[in-house]
Amino acid sequence: MKKVLYIITILLITISCSKKSVPLGLRKTINQMERNLNDTIKYDFKIAPEEVAGTKHHFGLGLDLRNGKGLWRGSLLKTYFRLNGIWHPDDMSSIILTTFHRRLNDKPIQFKKQKKHFKEFWKVSSIGEDAKSIWWKKNHPEKQTDSLNQIYLSYFYKDRLVLGSVVALKKRKNGASLIDVKMIGQIIKRNDWKLKIKIIKLGKVEDGFELWEKVNDTIESETDSVYLIPITQE
Repeated sequence: MKKVLYIITILLITISCSKKSVPLGLRKTINQMERNLNDTIKYDFKIAPEEVAGTKHHFGLGLDLRNGKGLWRGSLLKTYFRLNGIWHPDDMSSIILTTFHRRLNDKPIQFKKQKKHFKEFWKVSSIGEDAKSIWWKKNHPEKQTDSLNQIYLSYFYKDRLVLGSVVALKKRKNGASLIDVKMIGQIIKRNDWKLKIKIIKLGKVEDGFELWEKVNDTIESETDSVYLIPITQE
């Protein structure tokens, strides 16, 4: 019975990899992301160039995937990736993010090519740091990366609204507790990746917590710490 299930699994993997659609083993996860994610975060993720989106969201969406989907400790999704020759959770979450980005932008998923990229990376890495560095520069040209970054940064223009968060504090006998409170801000100025933002609206604060900032205050942030609000929602 186990042998039959294994053969069926391999056949499903082969079939899903041969199509331009989302691979069968990732469809549930991609559908959940599309259904459950905040519209602003999805918009910010979608309009960013693919590499920029993956980098920016590696420790946001990516971290949620690695922890929430059991990519470190073990899950059916992790098993699916391992059957496809992908062993590191960072690589797994990167493939999911890339797949989701291409789904949102109606582009071919190219699952086989994605797998090949990471397999090549680890193969070259086993040779040594010099070989890895050469491979990385070849596959991620600096000029191309800079160009993609500039495309994304161009969206952060003066008066554009962004979604972010500010900190609220609650003092305790043995220290303090901190929570994040939703913030909508308006860009006043951008200097490369740095932003000056005027707070337009703040979310509700839990009882006992005090905000460090208030509406109309100006704060500094980085583009990686905020999300572009769709213009239709402004």
